[in-house]
Amino acid sequence: MTKPVNVLLSAYNGEAYIKEQIESILAQTVPVHLYVRDDGSTDGTLSVLAPYEAAGRLTLLRGENAGFGQSFMMLLAAAEDGDYWAFSDQDDVWEPHKLEWALQWMEEQDGSSPLLFHSAYALYNADMSEKTGEIGPPPYPITFQKTLTDCVFQGFSIVLNRPLRELMLKAEISHITSHDWWACLLAVKFGKTFYDPRIASAHRRLDTSISGMSLKNRWKWFKNTFRGNSDIRTTCQEFDRLFGREMNDRDCKMARWFTHERYHFPDAMKKAFYGKRWRRALSSELAVRLLMFLGKI
Repeated sequence: MTKPVNVLLSAYNGEAYIKEQIESILAQTVPVHLYVRDDGSTDGTLSVLAPYEAAGRLTLLRGENAGFGQSFMMLLAAAEDGDYWAFSDQDDVWEPHKLEWALQWMEEQDGSSPLLFHSAYALYNADMSEKTGEIGPPPYPITFQKTLTDCVFQGFSIVLNRPLRELMLKAEISHITSHDWWACLLAVKFGKTFYDPRIASAHRRLDTSISGMSLKNRWKWFKNTFRGNSDIRTTCQEFDRLFGREMNDRDCKMARWFTHERYHFPDAMKKAFYGKRWRRALSSELAVRLLMFLGKI
């Protein structure tokens, strides 16, 4: 491996914690090229990033607020050179061997197919004073059906190769609400994934965390979906636009269940009464089935 791993970090009002994360990325045991896109911060984030940019330790992109999904997709498009790309949150802390472990697996695989590596992680409170849990491989197979309604892999633990990057960038960036969900969907369908059980990062849980699984965030997602703003529909529509009609297999037909703009009774019933679980948590399972029955997703 000769080229650095491209680490992509979308920053937004991350002044409080971003320096610690940058230091952990630059301390990796393999070479890295850090790309940071500031997504329209209004605090002192840019002042923290400026010395690193001046020293040539990162490439900084400045932009208006586009939201985390589109911001990460812009970074993915901008970082053109290399073989591997990794997504990063602005407030985590990586273990030194995080990327090394990913490359060990990647380089044992057939690099001509899309590859996605995901590592386990530990959960911490805001000041990293208390470990609150660990998240490892799920106790069930990661199937395409599960990726249609849920982002099984979290972006901050994902490393991907060039074939997967090229697949991801076929999409219209404005159509992607979640970069990691998009990566997950494509990798499970067209390539190979691996969930490493070793803890490779400390994930800081904040009230403002986009990736948070708090009751508040779940309720916000439920309300937005009920009002007709379905990220599941948007994601499946883009998948169907790019791949569905040329493949026409069982998975693509299932993805099409979620593409309707208006209530479609047959597909609503297929989803709501599907014989296998959609989600891991029972509360989440019941919520998505209700929304399916109502034609909201």
